[in-house]
Amino acid sequence: MKEEIKVEDLKKAAGGFATGVTIITSKDEKSVVHGMTASSFVSISFIPPLVSFSIDRKAKLFGQLEDGKVFGISILCSSQKHLSNHFAGNPNKNEHVIFDESKGFPLIKDPLAWFIVKATKIIPAGDHHMVLCSIETLGRDSQKKPLLYFSGKYL
Repeated sequence: MKEEIKVEDLKKAAGGFATGVTIITSKDEKSVVHGMTASSFVSISFIPPLVSFSIDRKAKLFGQLEDGKVFGISILCSSQKHLSNHFAGNPNKNEHVIFDESKGFPLIKDPLAWFIVKATKIIPAGDHHMVLCSIETLGRDSQKKPLLYFSGKYL
């Protein structure tokens, strides 16, 4: 018989898996940049090149989801904890976030790695949606160290 899984227990168990931290960025119809922190990023396929991320239905960025939509994914480096907090719902009113558009889409400035992707499939999954994306372009700074998240804390 399947046991009832409590949200707190699931968060505690899943928190035992250390992840990198990303900022997902999008542009609305007025070209205003929006972003959210996500640790649900995963590489899916090399051929064709696909990645995915998950988004809570209550997230502000959720309204930006649509097939064919372009997103930026910035993998944060160890010095960018403040940006993770800012986009995770703890904005610092004195924080001036600098977006770099030199790659053709707004990304966080100076990330460890970055992707510009196009949503190819949006899959409802419980209280979240999984967004499957084709990779348009990408890059990495091999000199930087990652920002890691483990058991509710940054490492």
